[in-house]
Amino acid sequence: MKAIFVKHLDSMWNNAERILIFLFLATFPFNLRKVFLTPYSYPKGEFNEYMTLSLNWSDVLILSLIIIYIIKYLFSQYMQPKKDLLYKYNNYDDLSIIKAPIQNVSRLIRSFSFSTWNKKPFLFLFLFLLWLAISMIWASYWPLAFYRLFIILFMVIFVVIISNLIKKNYIQAEIIYLGLIVGGIFQSLIGISQFILNRSLGLRILGESIVGPCLPGAAKIIVSGVKHIRAYGTFPHPNILAGFLIIPIVLLILMISKRFKLSKSNDNIVSHETILARIPTWFAITVLIIIIGCFFITFSRSAFLSLFLVGASFLLINLASLRRKIWLIIAIIIFVTLFHGLIYASRHSGIFFFSTQSLEERIQYQNVSRETIAMHPFAGVGLGQFVSQEIVSRPYWPSWQYQPVHNIYLLIASETGIVGLMFFLLFLLTYLNNYCNINYLLKSLTSNAFCILILSFLTISFFDHYFWDIKMGMIIFSVPFILQIASYQKKRKVAE
Repeated sequence: MKAIFVKHLDSMWNNAERILIFLFLATFPFNLRKVFLTPYSYPKGEFNEYMTLSLNWSDVLILSLIIIYIIKYLFSQYMQPKKDLLYKYNNYDDLSIIKAPIQNVSRLIRSFSFSTWNKKPFLFLFLFLLWLAISMIWASYWPLAFYRLFIILFMVIFVVIISNLIKKNYIQAEIIYLGLIVGGIFQSLIGISQFILNRSLGLRILGESIVGPCLPGAAKIIVSGVKHIRAYGTFPHPNILAGFLIIPIVLLILMISKRFKLSKSNDNIVSHETILARIPTWFAITVLIIIIGCFFITFSRSAFLSLFLVGASFLLINLASLRRKIWLIIAIIIFVTLFHGLIYASRHSGIFFFSTQSLEERIQYQNVSRETIAMHPFAGVGLGQFVSQEIVSRPYWPSWQYQPVHNIYLLIASETGIVGLMFFLLFLLTYLNNYCNINYLLKSLTSNAFCILILSFLTISFFDHYFWDIKMGMIIFSVPFILQIASYQKKRKVAE
């Protein structure tokens, strides 16, 4: 009995990173957190999300992964009989005892390799992160700026660790795909149930928001004079759920299209790009329908528009390579449905892209952003300081109105100045230039996923802010880069 327990424990330890990464991708939408209040958490007596610190379930999983990664690395350094380790060949003198930990820490830092990424994007990413750190100097409330910087660095380290694990073939792409699709199914079932019942399900243990048609602050639509909540899942807002669901939708569509292409070939060779091969195609289509159904009832106009525009563009680009008529028909149906969804939304009160009230609020936020950029064009007001700037410049606003501008590019320019925005855009443009050209698109399933997703998210960024200042949104934004890394490593293995 003891031997069996030890064996299972050893197996769990050996597979700890796989388990944590799958668990993270499937459950990071759970809005479980410990809130740490700041002096600015309650402007005018009401709670403000953007001026508050928190420790989330996703933070615990990422921290666990980092700790296990470091422990395993250091343990491997001490255990493997390498003559180049200082504590092995310096006769254990005082100097070697001092140098050994330093040597191992140095090796650990070098193990966080960026070799999977092209050097130029990494350079701009480094400059962007450095500028974010410098911007804390002039931040009016530096603890919030430090917290925001810490979260961004946390996410970068997480992506780098996954990159290294994929590079060592310790994490396979299928684990990533499966985690995202499982998370998409779970969130879709919750969101559909919320919409049918027109209330939250009481899943407080998963961090579900308390919402209802008559509760103030709940995202609602009005159809024929009747209030109805939008699908939330366990996310804090339907727009974030919609942004997340784009990921499994794109993965499933590309997976199904790949299977159609493979079924047409005369040989029985399975492509190295085949993912989740054990899932029947009919089941994948069923799951896709469920997730798309939930995607629609989020009524996220920005997500609808971005997926439609980017998806239609890629459909036209790849039209010549589509040899199976049934797939062409399915693709057309999906995008026509998206288009009609936008038309339907525009014909109902409170759903128009955008409603008068929503448009007026967005214009107000943009005015604050333009004023901030005009006053601090070079350096901005500091990372995470936009809402505090609103409180100072607009003291007459009601407390619920203190929110970031609904445009990431304006938000970054406001907080980090033109310099920060320049480094951010240069990072994205060089990365896209390397991996989103037409010749590369036609070679890899996952590179298509990366390009469709990142371009969809960059389109959403013109209309929303959650990719920049909400943890779940930041995680969602990092997923395309993880998919691209997985694709790049697959391509290298095939070449070898």
